[in-house]
Amino acid sequence: MIPPLRELCVALALALCAGMGSVRTCSAKEPPAAGPRLTPEVIEAEQREWKPTTRPRSGPNRSAKTASSVRAQKISNETGSDPESARGVSSTESNVAETVISGAGASVSAGSPQVVATSDLGDKDYWIVSSRGCDPAKPPADVTSCLAVFHKVGDQELARSSGDMLMASLRPGRPVCFVVHGSYNRWSDVVSESRKIHRWLKNAAPGSPLQVVFFSWPADGNMPYLLPVDISILGRRGAAHGIFLAKLISQLPADQQVCVLGHSHGSRVALAALHLLGGGRLEDGGVLPQGTAYPTHVRAVLIAAAVDHNWMNPGQRYDRSLYVPEKVLLMRNSRDGWLTMYPGRKVVGERALGKEGLGKDDRMALGPLGQKVAELNAAQFTSWHHSFEDFHGCTELGQAVVPYVYFLEEGAAPVSPTTSITPAGRKADYSPGNVPILPKE
Repeated sequence: MIPPLRELCVALALALCAGMGSVRTCSAKEPPAAGPRLTPEVIEAEQREWKPTTRPRSGPNRSAKTASSVRAQKISNETGSDPESARGVSSTESNVAETVISGAGASVSAGSPQVVATSDLGDKDYWIVSSRGCDPAKPPADVTSCLAVFHKVGDQELARSSGDMLMASLRPGRPVCFVVHGSYNRWSDVVSESRKIHRWLKNAAPGSPLQVVFFSWPADGNMPYLLPVDISILGRRGAAHGIFLAKLISQLPADQQVCVLGHSHGSRVALAALHLLGGGRLEDGGVLPQGTAYPTHVRAVLIAAAVDHNWMNPGQRYDRSLYVPEKVLLMRNSRDGWLTMYPGRKVVGERALGKEGLGKDDRMALGPLGQKVAELNAAQFTSWHHSFEDFHGCTELGQAVVPYVYFLEEGAAPVSPTTSITPAGRKADYSPGNVPILPKE
């Protein structure tokens, strides 16, 4: 969450948000005659104020003792002021995620994790994995030894678990999706939003199996820095923690279908992890051991990516990130208010990938690798908003990620490297810069 003081700093220092409207709707400008109805979650999301990556609830949502807030309080009470305190680490959790991964009928507690029988696995369970207590400069050989792992079992409270239990619960026959949040997410945000994101993914392909693991990194922000400085610090920190996500993915079986879905700076974490798996080296020197194996079927979804548009190009920061995935969905927003400010973090900054997408020059530089990337301009669904919930509150956008998350091709939005993709039932946006341009043969 970002306090009002920081919003004032943004307005005074950058003056780029003036004149922006305050109403957001999760629909196209010209909705079809028939389409999915707005859910209560979408209506509730429309009443929230914009923040860079997450926004405080207003009115009753902020003060009412909802089930999510009660659960968050219980976790805080059981594990200390933050989830890492149980490990002797000073930091708060920061992302939300859900996993359709294991299910256990027996109750579990934070103090004594219980082994989950494979036969008990269900579709109401998810995991939250945090690297807040890990040091990117000294990543352990067994990454699960430093990660804080939490398991949500059915209607039970979120409970502390272990990396061994997480890995044992994953089924090779089911796709697993790692969801990575952006900056300015605290542990309470992770706990409260995970169910919503999980529901969004599950409702996109009802009946299809999916395992979801939310990867959380230290993204709370650094008061009292000005926002541009803060953004740079958080971006570098997220990239450094990508090594833990990469190590986690490398421990999965070769035939495991894996999707990495990142939002905002979470997309940078995702790209850093893919870059490492592809044999690259991070800007802080982080690198995986030579010959590190990874699953052969990997896909990625980058939502409102807060990275430079050219960072996947040869010779650039994450130039090996496209070596690993089969397909990549770039879900951008050409009207994104926060990413409009993105270049302001430097004297002369590059445009954001999550706003402008890949340019003609980028696709020329990428060559055949660029054909892996399909683009969707979500501006008609999210207006000028940047928050993750503005995306996961839209049913149409959930349908668009199905081929990447579920490894399903039928019944989802068309996927083509030569055109931008648009959720079914919506009119495609072929405005300049929206249609990817491939290099000439």
